[in-house]
Amino acid sequence: MYIDHFRCFSDNREADDSKIVGGTTANERIPYQISLQVLVSSFFGFGPKRWMHNCGGSIVNEYYVVTAAHCLDGMDINRMSIVAGTNDLRNDSSKGTRYFLESYMIHPDYIELNRSDIGVMRVKEAFTFNENVQPIRYSSDFVGGGVTCLLTGWGYTMPIRVGSTPKDLQEAELTTITNDQCRERGMPVNPTEICTFTRVGQGACGGDSGGPLVCNNQLSGVVSYGTRYCGIGVPDVYTRVSEFDSWIQENTQTSGSSSDTPPAGESQPA
Repeated sequence: MYIDHFRCFSDNREADDSKIVGGTTANERIPYQISLQVLVSSFFGFGPKRWMHNCGGSIVNEYYVVTAAHCLDGMDINRMSIVAGTNDLRNDSSKGTRYFLESYMIHPDYIELNRSDIGVMRVKEAFTFNENVQPIRYSSDFVGGGVTCLLTGWGYTMPIRVGSTPKDLQEAELTTITNDQCRERGMPVNPTEICTFTRVGQGACGGDSGGPLVCNNQLSGVVSYGTRYCGIGVPDVYTRVSEFDSWIQENTQTSGSSSDTPPAGESQPA
């Protein structure tokens, strides 16, 4: 079974626009949800540059966003930005507000498709909180099986990651399963991960990476990986936020000015 991340870009950094498999358009505001975007050249590298959605993320305070480490690994911070405050990514995400990154940090124990797939990003200018932009509390509570949670994102709509769809934020109610059940269904998860499976034809897909799985109104999971084909009856895997709540707290401090020196291991513009 081929296991892959749920980011939108492939290794050549091209992108597609789409949504959660089996989801519905989110009619309510999801004020903590952001779109992590990358500046790319259109028309196979020969056209004008434009911002393209790559991953999701969750605002946790006035300067920081939690996302997946694989959404940040090897990325040029000068080609990255965050759009907050909108469910609609049409027209260069003009309905939201674009924020540029000062730095990002990947968890030091991160190993791709294996463990600690979590990272944090700091924006240069503080988020302006209003009815469209709000932080979410991240959970220190262990979430077991049988819990109904909300997944949101702009990931692919079809099992095969091709094509494009309207740029409306999608949502799906998903049910967690125990890690033992997840392993029985073929996913080699560890205790720092959490799985969902509700039905065939529903789940996360490319473009949902880094986005929020919210259980009991708290950020409980960060979209990490699944199979190459989405929603085909195999669980989706998320980073279990409760295992990293102390690390998040330590690395999202907002004291001091935005010009403070980032912690060791944090990437910043050249």
